[in-house]
Amino acid sequence: MKSLCLVFLLGVVFVNFSLFAQVPPPPPPPSPGIPSTAAPEKDAGGNPQTQVKRGLVSLFYELQARGTYFIKKKMDILKKGFDFRTFVIISLFSLLYGILHTLGPGHGKLIVVSFFLRDGTNASDAFSLSVIISLIHASGAIFLAVLFKTVLSSVKGLEHLKIQYGFTLFSGILVLGIGIVYLIRTIQGKDHQYKSIGKEESDSLRKMNRWKRNLFIGFSIGVVPCPLSLTIMMLSIIYGIFWVGFTSVLFLTAAMVIILYFLSIYTIKSREFVEHESEKKQKFGLLSLSGPFFAYTGNISLIVLGIYFTYKGWVSFI
Repeated sequence: MKSLCLVFLLGVVFVNFSLFAQVPPPPPPPSPGIPSTAAPEKDAGGNPQTQVKRGLVSLFYELQARGTYFIKKKMDILKKGFDFRTFVIISLFSLLYGILHTLGPGHGKLIVVSFFLRDGTNASDAFSLSVIISLIHASGAIFLAVLFKTVLSSVKGLEHLKIQYGFTLFSGILVLGIGIVYLIRTIQGKDHQYKSIGKEESDSLRKMNRWKRNLFIGFSIGVVPCPLSLTIMMLSIIYGIFWVGFTSVLFLTAAMVIILYFLSIYTIKSREFVEHESEKKQKFGLLSLSGPFFAYTGNISLIVLGIYFTYKGWVSFI
């Protein structure tokens, strides 16, 4: 199963890279409120200069810029009139592109991993959190795009980015608070209660409690609007084809759910495997890694990431 997943993801990366390779670098943004990659500089002879970007992160950003430009060019066609083939291309490309985009920097993947390192999380949590984070992440972008083109239409340029970093600051504070609370609970020995909430409680009540917890955590992680979805939605609003952008964002969201779910499941299975092997070694008097080890690791990681995103959001927001 793991081999099939790996082959699938590699295939997705290959398909996306092949598509991006055929797309020229994107031109300047169509409006001051839409982030994009500027057109390549020209040399003394008027020929475009070849810019070499180094590093995996730079590569991801370059691919994302090309992918956004690809979607924009297809939207240019739909702006002139509906074309079913182009609509299908945008939708399917958004799904594949969303997988690559989610594998790149951002989307709170480190926060998700840190949370699922903790004991008491299961496959049900993995599914619910993946859906909650993705929906909030995308819906926030749609809502913000509508605001930027209506009540916040006077806000231009860097002020757009400041508002987005304000969400990053808010998310960082929430994640920091979650990490501190769960660390205190771990020290007090209460952190495992969600693994087996009192037997006197009904299954429906336990599920409701878990969903409330997951909803708050999912909101804390996903409250930062997706920059890619925001760009696509603003383009679709400018072109007067809101429904095309909305459909594209839906497919991007589905891709994000898939990636976050597999990442969460992989983290849970890895944690359980290490704990199982650790129990075996403990029988022979060897060093073991128990549930509290992962609980402390996950909680401390949440605190560190919370501090990082709070600092990042604060510095960029002020």
